[in-house]
Amino acid sequence: VDKAGALAYGRPIKASKVRGRAGVGQMTRGQVAFSTEDRQVFDDGEAFGASGAYERLGGKVHVRVDPASVPEGAVADLALASLGPDGLIACTADFMILKPVDLGRGNGRLFFDYGNRGNKRALQFFNDAAHSNAPLTRAHAGNGFLMRRGYSIGWVAWQADLLPGGGRMLLDLPVARINGEAVAGLVRTEFIADRPGVTSFPLSARITTRSHPAVSLDTRRAKLTRRRYPGSQPFVIPPERWAFAREEAGIGLDNAGEERAVVPSATHIHLADGIQPGWIYELEYEGSAPLVLGLGHAVVRDAIACLKSDSPENPLLHEGRGAERAYAWGRSQTGRCIRDFVHRGFNANPGGGRVFDGVFAHVAGAGRMNMSRFANLTVAGSQQYEDHGN
Repeated sequence: VDKAGALAYGRPIKASKVRGRAGVGQMTRGQVAFSTEDRQVFDDGEAFGASGAYERLGGKVHVRVDPASVPEGAVADLALASLGPDGLIACTADFMILKPVDLGRGNGRLFFDYGNRGNKRALQFFNDAAHSNAPLTRAHAGNGFLMRRGYSIGWVAWQADLLPGGGRMLLDLPVARINGEAVAGLVRTEFIADRPGVTSFPLSARITTRSHPAVSLDTRRAKLTRRRYPGSQPFVIPPERWAFAREEAGIGLDNAGEERAVVPSATHIHLADGIQPGWIYELEYEGSAPLVLGLGHAVVRDAIACLKSDSPENPLLHEGRGAERAYAWGRSQTGRCIRDFVHRGFNANPGGGRVFDGVFAHVAGAGRMNMSRFANLTVAGSQQYEDHGN
């Protein structure tokens, strides 16, 4: 317990970073507003035992983070995030909640699923349900394990470098800026093709992950190499043999069959001769516009704190109270994220008490998350062959 009375549960935060001595259930200077844009009956209104029927809420949670509430040194480039007139940092995340229609019939507990790369996984693993990023039907309820026990199940986006599609949970965070200009710097990334015929890759190396745009399309200002194994000597690929570009394909006119075009792109790499499968290609280039990724922890912290509070913004508010307890579960990447969340001190609610009352990091190994400048959160978890530098 630190001097201001906040339970740290991880790396302690300095007393000067805690505003006041608020008790559990109170909010800090930061602001949270849940905007429900979609509300539907879950599983056609079928009752789950004593818990009764469930409903699904979805929309946006708008979080204005107080920089003074962030544990010291826990967020890279925090000072480079733009502040609003109120001195807070504006962030917006997708959220979804499955809850009893009558919260009085629930167990007062929130089961929080850290979405893996934006995908909802808890119902699949705990309810033996069919996977869906828009759970609504009997198939998505599975055996009803969590519902029959009265849990509210929640999701809030935490990973800001995902691209839209597939119903993934998205988070909007500020870009790191100096004097209004997006920060630029050296970016390193690896590409490995798993089949012949691949000629283009996004600079993030993953189709669903945001790339840091190249400052210049001049390949002479970058360096591309390839090597057979992680410890092998790299071979430099001459700048005239590749481009910052992407290949597009489509049906041509006048029965010409498939047509292809190479389009200049600040977020893609293209090799006309193809990317040889199994080889490790490594690109170093000047990129720009890194997101302040660590704020994702603050968004989750403040959103969950709100769901446990007596705030009128709380969609789990019942008889003047929010959720009594909150538990977090994450698998693989999100298990590492949970471990990182606790390690960096975000499980301390600046308003008093702890955020999650229990966490379960499932098959997460021993790692945490790299949320430094120009980080890519979607990595392969340092496999035997790839991503040794992440």
